[in-house]
Parts: sequence; structure tokens; C-alpha cells
Amino acid sequence: LVLPCMPGKHSDASPPHCTLSVMPATHSNAASGNSSSTSSVYSTRLTARLAATAQQNAADTSHGSEPLPANAKQTMCSKIHRHIRSRIGTLCLLLATVVVGLTTAHSYFHGQSDTPNCGMSYSRPRYIEQTEFGRSWTRYSAKYKLYLYREGGFDVHDQPFRIPVLFVPGNAGSHKQVRSIAAASSSAFVKMVGESPHLVDEGCVGYDFFTVGLNEELTALHGYSILEQADFVNDAIRYILSLYPKTRAKHQLSQTKMALPTSVVVVGHSMGGVVARTAFTLPNHIVGSIHAIFTLSTPHNNPTASLERHVEDVYNTINQFWRRGFRNGTLDDVSLVSIAGGNLDSMINSDYAFVGDLAPSRNALSVLSSGINDVWLSLDHQSILWCAQMAHKFSAMMVRIMDARQPTQLVPLDERMAVMRELLYPSIDGEVSEGVMDKPMGSESYRYVRLADNDEVKLHPVDVRALADYSQTRSRKARALHLLPLHKEGGYNGQVVQVLYDPQLFADQPFDASQTNVQLALLGCNRNSTHNIADADVNVLCTTLSIPKVTKLPLKRDGDDPNLPVHSLHYIEYPLSLDQYEYVGIEVPAKPGIQGFLQASLTDQPQATEKTIGNTQLLVQPLTIVPDHKLGVRSRIKLNVPEDPFIVYRTKLVLRRNPATALSQEAKFGPVVRQSDGRRFESKFWYDQHTLDLAIHGRGAYLPTDSEPSNKTVSSDMWDGLYVDVWADPGYYAGLELTLCINWYSSLNRMVKRYDMALLAMSFVWASLVLLHQLRVWNSDGKFPGPLQAIERLVRNGTLAGLVVAAGATPLVQGLVAHVMHDTWSTTTLVWWNNLFLGVRGGSIATVAVPALLVVIALGFVLCQAIVLTAVCALASWIGSHITTVNVKTAAVPGRALAATIAFVVFVSTFVPYQFAFLVIYLAQLITVVRTQILSHKTPNLAHYQLGLLLFWTSSLPYCAPELLVWVRNLSVLWFDDAPADHNLVSMVGYFALRMLASYNI
Repeated sequence: LVLPCMPGKHSDASPPHCTLSVMPATHSNAASGNSSSTSSVYSTRLTARLAATAQQNAADTSHGSEPLPANAKQTMCSKIHRHIRSRIGTLCLLLATVVVGLTTAHSYFHGQSDTPNCGMSYSRPRYIEQTEFGRSWTRYSAKYKLYLYREGGFDVHDQPFRIPVLFVPGNAGSHKQVRSIAAASSSAFVKMVGESPHLVDEGCVGYDFFTVGLNEELTALHGYSILEQADFVNDAIRYILSLYPKTRAKHQLSQTKMALPTSVVVVGHSMGGVVARTAFTLPNHIVGSIHAIFTLSTPHNNPTASLERHVEDVYNTINQFWRRGFRNGTLDDVSLVSIAGGNLDSMINSDYAFVGDLAPSRNALSVLSSGINDVWLSLDHQSILWCAQMAHKFSAMMVRIMDARQPTQLVPLDERMAVMRELLYPSIDGEVSEGVMDKPMGSESYRYVRLADNDEVKLHPVDVRALADYSQTRSRKARALHLLPLHKEGGYNGQVVQVLYDPQLFADQPFDASQTNVQLALLGCNRNSTHNIADADVNVLCTTLSIPKVTKLPLKRDGDDPNLPVHSLHYIEYPLSLDQYEYVGIEVPAKPGIQGFLQASLTDQPQATEKTIGNTQLLVQPLTIVPDHKLGVRSRIKLNVPEDPFIVYRTKLVLRRNPATALSQEAKFGPVVRQSDGRRFESKFWYDQHTLDLAIHGRGAYLPTDSEPSNKTVSSDMWDGLYVDVWADPGYYAGLELTLCINWYSSLNRMVKRYDMALLAMSFVWASLVLLHQLRVWNSDGKFPGPLQAIERLVRNGTLAGLVVAAGATPLVQGLVAHVMHDTWSTTTLVWWNNLFLGVRGGSIATVAVPALLVVIALGFVLCQAIVLTAVCALASWIGSHITTVNVKTAAVPGRALAATIAFVVFVSTFVPYQFAFLVIYLAQLITVVRTQILSHKTPNLAHYQLGLLLFWTSSLPYCAPELLVWVRNLSVLWFDDAPADHNLVSMVGYFALRMLASYNI
């Protein structure tokens, strides 16, 4: 090969022009035919390559400063076009992933339909460390601490002598988080005793709040930490109970003898509730030492982050124990209350706070904060502890169940649960209270006068609403009585009296914000004369009837000042079975300067307007529902929708005005709307809003597969649809209608909360398929494609489409098989079957759409990882190529490999967890990828293989993060007692061997 070169034309600095000439080869000896042909082939190939290179260099030199000709521009455009066409699948996938990912992220952080509106709580805390609780009591004294909380201005003694309460913080939580509920409980106790001092002799002596400092460990990610903390909690309870024999004798609060406590009330936040339940399963648990557990935002059914196998094992163990405990009677006296935050809790899925699948309704209840009277808010994961409304309600519940005369320090179980249901559940979902006000009043009579002369008594026909309008200043009357006749042909059983009133009517003072002294009287009356009711003087005898619990309807809008008391209307619904009475009387006291209104009606038992809604129907067009009954004080619409937590229904409420009265008067109040379901788990109120977002928290998938308890031991509250109740002024409005459609934007964030872990698992599957496809292509073609090329081929060859179809069809197959085999398979088998893959949740279109969407997003997530890794490694290799020179070694270094193996075995077996070893291996692989990228022009197949292997290992990193974080946290407190499973060499042998092979000769 001869390359004669000439100087450049334009300047001396121009590179020389070289001309390629091929000279015939001469041989000293005769060559064989095969050798000649082989030489010719290689010579021809080399000549062509060199000629093309020389021509390209000459073209680049001659056109260095001149514009490209038209044909060159067309060639460049065609190359770009071909490159885009070759990557069209990847580009479309990337675009879809970015759009859906950004929209979902925006929906997750900004698409919540609820508005935070918590008031701030205040405290004056002191934390007294229990220094005597040392090594002799627990082996975790060097790692965890126990403190006694004292509220400034209330607690003057540093020794506990009241009723013990133990607070257990959650994931990365602090012992100081107890301060809000402890301070509120102290304030509630002082107020209660100040109003009724005799309650101290009845066992109401207040609470001593203990709190544990758990090193802010990540218990949500690490199963062994849950077991350690539960073991420490049992030791702490044993120590706390040992303090009271001395302190109770020293601090005697009443003349009544108080029993020594044998149990501790436990309050757990987040994973602290799981730790409290785990304590029952450990050998050091003292039977009977815990009779009441209150949990706040605790994921009882399933772990929030399933990144570690031991977390799943702990959950399965404790859920099996609790189910069996209620069957065999070992947990008969234990109460479990679960309060969750609802839509605003972005840390845990509130579906998992439902305990109706774990315990019978006699022992347990679950409720979301949005339905609790005087709270009426969705709460995020942290504000459920410090929110003033929640802290005050929680403390009111705590002070009503204390009884220091009992060894358990609590009232009996049935009474305890009745108090908690009264305070936490809206009354409209419960039963009518019996025997509350059953005192006969036969000796008291009301003197009737002509209605035209005086307004003390009003008689209303049965088909007309009784309306007592006191919006103007009232006169000085002792009381006013309104009668509704009960005469009805065929009887009146099945009818109800609906009463809606402003509690200001019964306030002791004008504009009394407390609204506590409610004096509404519901009476059953008979005539005491044969005269007509309209005669001048007629006597009636009335008896006070049992008053059902009042339902409060909050008149609260988004953005109202949370520090001001919420004004509410009161609603009573009383079913009639009054054969012995002729009238129902409603007594309203009259006080000067008091304003308000009362509306009552005697109607048939309210029947809900039922509408079965399919989500596929809402895909086509919105659905309008018009109730077929006359608008009353309360109107109910039942939406037969599946128990699907993914769908958010955008609902528009339209109220039609009554033309006869709309022009002459104003509505007494804006419409109040309530969402609820038959399980009494979730309810929510809106006031004076005409656009609502209805959504549910359903029964979570992935229930533990041991078996569900029988109907005798588990709560029977099952899903029976979504209820929408509307309270509106029947004198101002004549009817209503609801229009429903699907709010896709808000629905996206609900998918994130429920399937974030599934997205990681699917990403691992896709990374495995990418590496597998790279190996298959290399095995067949001899060329190892890069990760981006492999993803493009997976999109084009139908792999993505096939998995999307399979993901969407799998829940349908699961549901069909479960329906067919329902009577054949056991409950355990059915639960196991439904929990396969993503779990069957509901029966709507989301059952198909969500798994299919997750498959696409997971591949897009892997694509983003591949792009980032490719860019980072390319940049690092470019920097490295300018710093050092890398060559391919001709032989491995046995000594280095042997030293690495010995170090790996020693460290993983004794000191570091195997997850740390994986991190070291991953970083070493990253360095190897950078080095092979520098040599990619020599070994492109090897460079692509190393990058594919790095992508595969990247999808495994999240599963190592929990143990690494916990290990680092333990090192900070010099705690070296790790879980035995963390030093399992078998878990890392495959990774280590693959790493050694991948680094061979690199």
C-alpha cells in the first residue's frame, strides 16, 4: 500500500492530501491457492476501508469552510431520518413515560381533592429519661431509650402514679411526637375534673404518658427492626408496671382505693402500631399487659414498602396470630382502634388501616379522620399527631375510658367500645340509642289555646313539614311545642321523624359557640280530652321519648380558619313504633336574643335512589341521576359501584329551586353532602359545594394468605356500595340531580399509592428481559446489542404488546376462576389465588387498565435508567480517556481475585451485611463499564455486555437500600448486633461470581 501525500492547497497549515495506491504483493516463495485467495480477500477489504477513510478525510478537508452541497445535506437528513425510524419505538415509549410520569407526579403532589386545614396544637413538654431502665431490664438499653412525658403547668411530680400509657413512634419517628396528644389529654382531664370533681373517686385520675426513643429506625423497611422494637416494648411495659406499687401508695388522689395497674394502654403511630401488635407474638410478652391499642395511620394489613422479605414474614406472623387469637379467646379482652388520615396521607395507603379483616367488630373499629365528628379533615401522615382537632378528639376519647379502680385501668371492653363508637362514628350509620331519656311525664300537661292567638303550640298535618323558623329575635316564651299527628290509615310503622335544627336554638347565651347544652325534646303525646284539637282549651299528656344520637353536619368550607370553632347543624332521624301515641311533639325552648331554625317532617322510611354504575359507561359520557322521590330534609342516593380504590368520581350537584318560595325567601343553609359506605370506615362531608370528588378506600389486595376468620370472629361489615346523602332546605329547593364522570387526573395519584412497589418489581422483570434479549441476539448473530437497542427490539417484536395484554387479562382470569371455584376451593386457596400478580381489587375497568399501564410505565422506567447510565458512563469514559490510558490485559491477576474473594467471605460473614457487599460489587461494575467504554472501539460487544449487566443490577439496588440504611443507623449508635440473615453468603455468591467473570481481563 502506497500513500503519496501532497501539501495542502490553501495554507501550509492545511493537512496533506494523500492518494492511495495498491501495489502488487511479491512473494519469495510460491503460495498456495487458498493463501492467495485469502490474502486477496483481506487485501481488498482493507483497501476499501482505507480508501473510504481517505476519501472522507479529503472531503472533510476540501469542504472545511465551504457550505455542504445539496446532496450532502440530503444525505445527512436521510441519516437522521433513518436513525429516528430505527428508534421510533423507544422514542414513543420515552415520550409516553415522561408524559404519564410527570402527570402522575403532579397529580400525586397537587391533585389531592382534600385541603389541609389543621389547627396548631401547643404543649410545654418535658422528657424524663428512665435511667434505671438499663441492661438489667433489656438487652437493647444501648440502642433504645424510655422516657416519661411531663406537661408543664400540669404535671408537678416526676414520678408516674396515674394510668400508664406507652407511645410507640413509627418509621424514623421520634419519642417527642407524643407531646400533642399527651398535652391534649392532660388539658381534657383537668377540664373534666374541674366540671365534675366526683369523677376522681370513680377512677378518672389522668394518664402518665411514657414514650420510647427507637433511634429513628426505618421499621417500615426492615423486619428485624420490628422484632427488636417489639421486644423492647415488652421490656418497657414490664418496667413501667413495676413502678406503680410504690408511687400509687405515695400519691393517693381520692378516697377510693385504686387498683395497681396490670396493663398499659399503647398508642402507636404508623409502624408503631405494627410494633405494638408484634409484641403479643414474642416470648417476653406478659399476658394481659396490654388491653387497648390505639393506632394512628398504621398499615395493618400489608407493609407499605415490600422491599425486604423479613417485613413480609413479620406481617404474616402477626396477622395469623391475631386472627387465631380472636378464635381461641386469647385476645377476647383486647380492643384495637385504627384511625387513618385518608386522601392526604401520602406515606401509607389508608386501605391498609382497615382492621375489619383482622378482628371482630366487638373488639375493633376502623375509621378515617374525615368522618370523625369535630375533626372532619383528611390528615397527612405527620399531622395526625399534632393536628389540634384530632388531638382534642383523641384526648376526649381517652378520658372517657379510664377507670383506675380496675386492674386494667380501663372500663370493660363493651363499654369501652361503645364510647369509642359514639365518639368516632357518625350516628346516622348506627342504631338508635335506647333508654337515654325514658322518664314519663304523665303528670305534666300542656295547655292548648287557639293557634291564631298564640304561637306557643303549633299543629301540622302529617303531610306538611313542621317548620319552626326563629331566624328573628324570639319573644320571652318558656317553650314552644310542635305536634305532628300520627293518625295514618294502615298504621305508621316504617315512618320516621326527621329533625334538622340549628343548635343555637338551645344555647344558654346568644351565639354560644360551644353548642353543648342541647335541650331538644322529642315527645309522644295523647289527648286528654274528647274535644277537637283546635278547641279553646285542650289538655294533652306527653312522655319524653328516647333521643337518638345527634348527627353533626359541619358548615365548614375549604380555607376556613382552623382556629375558629366549626358551626354545625344537628340532625336526628327517629324511626316510629309508637302505637300508644297520637302525636309526636317537638319541644323548643324560647330564650330572648337567640336565633336559629328547626325543620322537621314525618315521612316514610327514606328509600335510597339506587343506581348501578359501570365505569365503562362513564367512559362514554357522564351519567345524570335524578332521585325519584320528593326532596326531604335528607335525600339519599346509593351508587352501586365496585369496591375500587383507583377511581375518583367527579360529581356535580344541581339543586332545583322551588318557584313558589325561591323569590320570597332565602335558603336557611347551604347544602350539606356526605359520602359514606356500609362498612362505617370512611365518610366525608362537603358544605355549600356543588362540585365534589367522590373516592373510596377499599379493602386492600394482598391480604395474608393464612385464611380469613369465620363470620363469627370477623367483622361482617362488607362493601355494599357508595352512599351520597344530601341535606338541603326543603322549603327553598324542590329537587336535585347528580352528574357523575371519572376524574382521571386525580385517579392517577391513587395508583401511585397502591402500586409503587409493583412498579419496582416490574422494572426488575423488564431489566432481566433486556439482558436476556441481549444474550439471545449475541448467541445468534455474534453481535451484542446495547440496552437501548434491546429495548427497541422488545417494543418492535411484540414483547411489550404481549405483556400488556397478559397483564390486563390476568385479573379477569383470576376473577373468573375464583367465581367458578368459589364453592370448591377453601378460603385460604381463594385468598392466595386473588393475591397473585397485582391482586384483584374491585371489578371496574381499573382492574384491567392499571396492570396494563404499569407494564408500559415499568419498561419506560427501565428505558430512562438505560439512558441515564449510558450518558453517565459515556461522559465518565470521555473524561477517563483524556486522563489515563486503558489497555486490555492479556491475563488475569490470580492474586487480586483471591484476595477479593477472601475479603468478601470474611466481611460478609462477620461484619457487613451482604447488601453492602452488593453495593461494592455494583460500584466496581460501574468502574468496569467506564473502562470498557474507553475501549469500545476495540471491544464493542464487551462494552454493551457490561452496560447491560449494570442496568440489570441497577434494578436490584432498591431492594438493598433498607438494610444498608438500618446498618448505617446502627453504626451511629455503635450497635453491631445484626440479623443473622444479613450475613448470608449464599445470597451473594451468584452476584460475586458474575462480577468476577465480568471483570476478567478488564
